[in-house]
Amino acid sequence: MMSKHVHRVALGLYSLLALLLTWPLITRLTTHVPGIAQWAFDESTFLWNIWYFKEAAVDRLASPLHTELIWYPLGIDLILYTYNFFHALVAQPLMLAVNLPFGSNLALLSSTVLSGYGTFLLVRYLLARAARAETNEPQYVIGAPGAFAPALIAGLVYAFASNRAVYAALGHYDMVTTQWIPFYALMLLRSLDSDLSLPRRRKAAALAGLFFALTGLAEMISALFLAIFTLIAGFVYLAQGATAQQATRPGTEVLQKRTGRLWVLVSALAMVGVMAFLLWSPVLIPILRQFLTDDFSLQGWGEAIPLSTDLLGWFTPTVLHPLWGSDLVAELRRVQLRALAENGSGFRDVNTVFLGWVCLVLAVVGAVRYGRRVAIWVWTSVVFGLFTLGPFLQIDGRYRFDLDGIEATFPLPYALLHYIPIIKANRAPNRNSVLLMLGIAVLVGYALYWLWQQLGGGERRTQSVERKTENHLQSPVSSLWPLVSIVLAGAVLFEHLAIPLPLSDARIPAVYDVIAADPRPVSVLQVPLGWRNSFGVFGAEQTLLQYYQTAHGKPILGGNISRAPDFKLAYFQRIPYFQALTEIEFGWPVAPDVLERARDQADELAYLYNVGYVLLFPPIPQRFPYADHWQESWAFVKETLPLEAEPFWAEDGVEAYRVIQPPGADHFELDLGVGGAFPYRGEGWDASETDQPYEASATWATAHESRLFVPLRQVDPAASYVVRVRVHPFAYPESPQQRVALAVNSVELGEHQLADGWQEIIWTVPGRLLTDGLNRLQFEWGYAAPPRQVIPGGRPIGSTGVELPIDADLKGFADGAFIALFDEEGNQTDASAGRLGVNVTVLDRESGAIRQAAGFDTTANSFESGALAEFLRQVELGAPVLVASYGNAGAHLTEDAVAALQAIGAGVTLAELQSNYFAIAGVQGAAPGTAAVVLDPADAFLRISLNRDRRLLAAAVDWVRIQRAE
Repeated sequence: MMSKHVHRVALGLYSLLALLLTWPLITRLTTHVPGIAQWAFDESTFLWNIWYFKEAAVDRLASPLHTELIWYPLGIDLILYTYNFFHALVAQPLMLAVNLPFGSNLALLSSTVLSGYGTFLLVRYLLARAARAETNEPQYVIGAPGAFAPALIAGLVYAFASNRAVYAALGHYDMVTTQWIPFYALMLLRSLDSDLSLPRRRKAAALAGLFFALTGLAEMISALFLAIFTLIAGFVYLAQGATAQQATRPGTEVLQKRTGRLWVLVSALAMVGVMAFLLWSPVLIPILRQFLTDDFSLQGWGEAIPLSTDLLGWFTPTVLHPLWGSDLVAELRRVQLRALAENGSGFRDVNTVFLGWVCLVLAVVGAVRYGRRVAIWVWTSVVFGLFTLGPFLQIDGRYRFDLDGIEATFPLPYALLHYIPIIKANRAPNRNSVLLMLGIAVLVGYALYWLWQQLGGGERRTQSVERKTENHLQSPVSSLWPLVSIVLAGAVLFEHLAIPLPLSDARIPAVYDVIAADPRPVSVLQVPLGWRNSFGVFGAEQTLLQYYQTAHGKPILGGNISRAPDFKLAYFQRIPYFQALTEIEFGWPVAPDVLERARDQADELAYLYNVGYVLLFPPIPQRFPYADHWQESWAFVKETLPLEAEPFWAEDGVEAYRVIQPPGADHFELDLGVGGAFPYRGEGWDASETDQPYEASATWATAHESRLFVPLRQVDPAASYVVRVRVHPFAYPESPQQRVALAVNSVELGEHQLADGWQEIIWTVPGRLLTDGLNRLQFEWGYAAPPRQVIPGGRPIGSTGVELPIDADLKGFADGAFIALFDEEGNQTDASAGRLGVNVTVLDRESGAIRQAAGFDTTANSFESGALAEFLRQVELGAPVLVASYGNAGAHLTEDAVAALQAIGAGVTLAELQSNYFAIAGVQGAAPGTAAVVLDPADAFLRISLNRDRRLLAAAVDWVRIQRAE
């Protein structure tokens, strides 16, 4: 086979198999997409991404990294988000030419084809190097004799491994967009190849940077995997060079060669890094900025344990296998139930990482036969294989093991990643399989090349190389080789077989055409309603309904996002109507007061959000819990929202209603700081529902930017309006003069300087900037400062003249003795011994660290009182001492103990201590009467602390009014 035909054959085969092995997708390219309706509908997210990228960047000339169309009215950033930019970009012309599902499907199929082709090119290159090393052929060749079939089969392993099929079935398209990974590996290794000229190595490094950036644009986590792979490749490159040079060269020359090899590596990686950064930076910089400014880290271990690969999973075919698999819907339901049974058996998640028995055997053969030559791929397989297993070893769903009565876990290397900033954001260990399977695929290629040699392919290799041909059939290979290669290729494909591929219906109900034709700026509420991010859900979120937005383009309540600031979800969770509806969707009991408040605010919310349409969807079979509670959800919505009596559209079990909106008015007053105002407050406000700053019912602006939502109707675009605000700046000694600017619906209107005290400020707003619906008012403050920093106060220990170096709360009462210490971030440390009687804690005078903590049960006997006195006398002079009583601590207290307490500055008597609970903060050696002491017959509480208010405060806002200018 001539070289010019090699690529056509490889691409043709991978394309044909991509169509066949995703059956029945080829028959439904314009109506269905890979995915399953009973799972998370992540496939719908990626379809929505394609549409929104064009909607934002082209139609609205806005950043595609933010949207106001979901999580309405707050909107959401799409930065730490599984956008899959490459998928979205490639699908654009196909979406415009045919439709959205078609564009997505072709982009996905191309990912599979190119994943195979990239691996094919990589293994061809590696086997050419192997042949060159074995024959000492000085001239560089692209392909080695006999390399075609091994490289082709290696491409089959990577492109059609069952992990990619499972990810496609679960809608995780970002983890199917793996095509640039083998291309990156190829170009990285070429950039280090000493047989290539310097210009060609530089070109390879630049291309490696391109492929790294494309990988990052598809999935940020995959770029992280490539960074780890790069470290592996770099270490092996240096180690192998050092070993080879030590064996053949004298010491001085070895050092020079090592330095030269290090320079080659550093210069190549610098080129890779610069190119990758330049291409990825429009997305990478916002990502890094958000990581640095917001906390989106995993909470605890996140889902790292359930999303780890079970060790048995490596050897167990996936649920999608037509012979050894099972029903995917039933398996997903088993996984959901397994999550509720801590001691259950079976995998904690759908098995994603099946290595394949034939693949594993061949990979081991390749590793053994080629040893150091395949060290990069052995280490890649081992490292990423261990990473797929997660932080703890799991076997048959268990990660806690009973070792003769002792419960034990077995930590794995992935646990170390949990403590590395940014890297720990990877919450799904099984995703490391995208590099694991590349390592396996390459080793399979080496094994097949060795097998070709054993069948006679190596007898006249030198002659074949000289002819510059890749036709392994022209070499004197046994006639068994074609049969063997076909059988092994078939075995690899069969063990990873995943057909029929589950498909999700991507046809959009015709009712959305009616909604799209409505010119009003209304929003849409759909049931089931819910909000989802990577860490949980609020409500029965169904991302399919977000995908339907691509047909109408109007904002929707609810939505799916990868990472969201805590406030975003908390905003909806605090609104009684959404509390009630989501609990009904889950079949949970709704508290009567929540239900009452939900009914009371239903009309108000519909007006605020300008809800024009409510669509009620029946359940998808076996999609729980909504499948069990959809009728109650429908009934609640129909009962509470102001809907027309009959649906204007009712087909396929879906009912669509128009919302009856009052005429409304073009003026509105919002009284902040009173009950019921929370839905009108967006980001940048204090969480308190009611407050009285500066003796007014107001609320604090707690960020540099604060947003309000104001509903208006019958706005006259030709008229002028005014926005009035009653505001009091947060002032402190030597504070700058506060200023505030206002933007209405993203249009800036100017700035006011604020004097100290309550005042009214006014902006004039052209009517054309306002909308008949929800209007966004954004205040930008000149400064916002935490009271703890600007008016910190002090921590004097009574009148001893000593400052406590750390915040402390002490409480002595009948049921305990609390001594709590707080660091600068507010993290609490329990410093009490917690014993009945008298509890004493000694601190370091400089750092506040706990030096000693002891308890003395003076409720029981006087011997404990003596021990207390002796303990106090041994305390270092000048050390802070904290004391709290637990129970009847004075029962057996002695004068000797009282004297010891007086020696830390406590001006107390035995009678006072016997008749009260007490909390004391003193200093060893202080004069009696100078310590801080609280005595109380009910409970004694003492606080020595700087200002505990760590909120950013900009100003207190009493009310906001918008009306026509007079």
